[in-house]
Amino acid sequence: MTRVAVALMLVLVAAPASAQSPLDFVTFDGIHYLRWAQEPGRALTREDLGMEFAAVECSMAEDRRHCAFGLDAAAAFMPAGTRVYAVRGYRTSFRLAAVVNDRIFLYQAWRNARAKVGADLYDVAGRVRAIDVERGEPTPAAPGTPVRITSSEDVEALVGILTRGAVRPPRPQGFGTPRYWLTLWLADGTTLGRPRSLPRP
Repeated sequence: MTRVAVALMLVLVAAPASAQSPLDFVTFDGIHYLRWAQEPGRALTREDLGMEFAAVECSMAEDRRHCAFGLDAAAAFMPAGTRVYAVRGYRTSFRLAAVVNDRIFLYQAWRNARAKVGADLYDVAGRVRAIDVERGEPTPAAPGTPVRITSSEDVEALVGILTRGAVRPPRPQGFGTPRYWLTLWLADGTTLGRPRSLPRP
């Protein structure tokens, strides 16, 4: 396992990076969940939905004056009244699915003030089959070419770092700090992608 790979995983645990706005988020019970439009894994289907979990109570897209990031049951774009479901096989503190006009949107934990270690935030232990590491953030116009880690021993070791490492508040990064995009490929074909900054030595 390379030292760079270990460092990247330590960064993943240490501090959720500030994503570029506008964030597509939902918040429930103090946990902020994000959705990335370019998530490379398979889309969720009705078979992935568990029990109904909650409903969106306010949407910033509909009422920016009274709805804000951090409010319980708030969403960035999902309309008020949107039903939100558990995702089968995963803790609701990690994953939720919102259904709008028969489309299913996956939201995954980004911040949870109660999380002490990575396992409290990401329910991925025993589920990861590969990890992609890419310099910068991929876009539809420039998808990039990630380095993929597939060795079961390396994947297991890196996921161990992720799940056992302490979760700390985010810290501002200086100009020119290298940024990476990490994608965890899970056994069910879905993914967890997150941008991260790697502090300079």
